[in-house]
Amino acid sequence: MLSFPRPVPSTSQTHDDAWLVVCRWRQYAAEIRVNVLRICAIAMFYLLHLAGSWPGNAGSWLSLLQFNQTRELSPQRHLAITVLVGAWVLWSLTVHVLLLDKVFPRRLPVLSICLDSLFLTAVLICGSGAASPLVCGYFLIVMMAGLRLNLSWVRLATGCCVLGYLVVLGCSRWPQGFLLQDPLPTVPRYHQIMVCLAIVISGVIVGQMVRHVRQIAEDLLRISLAERQP
Repeated sequence: MLSFPRPVPSTSQTHDDAWLVVCRWRQYAAEIRVNVLRICAIAMFYLLHLAGSWPGNAGSWLSLLQFNQTRELSPQRHLAITVLVGAWVLWSLTVHVLLLDKVFPRRLPVLSICLDSLFLTAVLICGSGAASPLVCGYFLIVMMAGLRLNLSWVRLATGCCVLGYLVVLGCSRWPQGFLLQDPLPTVPRYHQIMVCLAIVISGVIVGQMVRHVRQIAEDLLRISLAERQP
């Protein structure tokens, strides 16, 4: 009976397999942290939104935050933002329950990134649009994608955030539906370009961080394999 030697995996294949195994475990832990950070961020931003819409904040200590200089929102928009935030938190709690039960589908981070961008874009459209400071939430989505150690997901987050911001700008430029009665404020063209470039550059920086982490892991594995050889 003929016997053939068992093929020995190459060093690059060993590195790729080890990276995939490590990433899978770290992505699970990162998704838990991302979900907790998401809930905390939503809670803090919504509390600031409630403080800004509080009727008696003009003569209280809340006046130090200068809410009186912000755009007044109609009750319908307040309700729409509250519903969107409630749905966003409900999704986050659902993800948290799944992760606690050790249920971690491979496409869950992709779905989370897309829904985060969608919810934030909808909140901006119901709020002050591109003039709202909540635009910084796009940068948080890109940064949280980097915790998952997947370069494709960082690119997805960057693309979704740029697309969401462009949708907000489009709603400000060409209002439709309920936006016709209360149009969104517009921002200067240079402001729009700078925000888009900043989102793209933040995605590039986070992507480079993921590349460096992988390079560090490969170097450590290479050193470990070299030390084991006689």
